[in-house]
Amino acid sequence: MLDHRYRDDHLWHDPHERLLDVGRLHHLVFVDGRIVDAWSERVEESAYADVARRHDEERRPTLVQPPPPPRHLQALAWLDEVAGGRDALLSMTASPVALPRLADHLDPVADEPWLVTEEVLSDLRESLLAADLAAPLRECLLLARERVPELAERMGPDRLAAGIAWVVGKANAAIGPEGPVTQVRIADHLGTSSLHACGTQVLGHVRRLGWATVRPWAIGAPALLPVGRVELLSAPVRRDLVELRDRSLAEAL
Repeated sequence: MLDHRYRDDHLWHDPHERLLDVGRLHHLVFVDGRIVDAWSERVEESAYADVARRHDEERRPTLVQPPPPPRHLQALAWLDEVAGGRDALLSMTASPVALPRLADHLDPVADEPWLVTEEVLSDLRESLLAADLAAPLRECLLLARERVPELAERMGPDRLAAGIAWVVGKANAAIGPEGPVTQVRIADHLGTSSLHACGTQVLGHVRRLGWATVRPWAIGAPALLPVGRVELLSAPVRRDLVELRDRSLAEAL
């Protein structure tokens, strides 16, 4: 059998043509300084595979990450997501919005599940939650009823109250492992199996969508669930956010 690596040059008119074969690894054979043979093969299974990988890495484009935006812009973008837009931020005050009681304008017969839910929330707030969450809890209840009137029938008063408590509690950093009260205590109080599952169901109906932003840890931003609604924030949280807004606007000057 004739070994292709040892051909006389009269058998190969142009050995360079063989380098057109598929493969990145090329072999050249010289005799007395004259090329007499050439062939290509795949480099992946050869002893030069590591060399090929290094070459690939050298040719791979390097992604240059842009510098982060200034701190005050990060803070304002996050506040937009938390409070629901720049207009809400500019008008935000530390005083909660005056809200009517649900029973003042609902038919107690036609809206009985919502009235029962309000009673459950009132008992929960008096038992476990801070007093300054009363207005945000009621506002979230009214908002959910406006958006999905059948939600109380669908979820039931206890699960709906659990969902509202989760949304408002997370929006104000009032529940959680490091918060004043844990989710487990609220779930046990209401007799529900998963506070988070109820909360995400309610959140989908009351949350105002916006561009997701990263919480600016470096400037001491509190761990709030961004719901995009200033009316679901308590007076102390609003006061903290107003101070953060004012500092950020001052840095922008």
